[in-house]
Amino acid sequence: MAHRILAQVIVTGAQVFGRAFFQAYKQAAATSATQTANAAREGGLSVEEACRILHVEPQNLQQVEVAKRFEHLFNVNSKEKGGSFYIQSKVYRAKERLDNELAKNSPPPPPGEAGASPTPS
Repeated sequence: MAHRILAQVIVTGAQVFGRAFFQAYKQAAATSATQTANAAREGGLSVEEACRILHVEPQNLQQVEVAKRFEHLFNVNSKEKGGSFYIQSKVYRAKERLDNELAKNSPPPPPGEAGASPTPS
């Protein structure tokens, strides 16, 4: 009789822990998928990593400096000059990430300025 109760306790405990483990796994998988999607959307680089690749300071990030460093590093690493396509693609992704960051942090142009789309009447 005691072995029967012990077996039921073990089976019930295994079921409880199994369900808890499965729920935790589902939650971790969902979180991981979200983080992967966010990283892919932003080029897979952090702002700090992109700044290190392009050799610019993250504190005083300017579009002109980013473009200048990108041009230099992209041209130096071209296949025609014996450079690395991998490094060239890293430079491109870094510029893309910093461009996104600058666009996100820059205020929208005031209405009526050059480049602003006219409002329909």
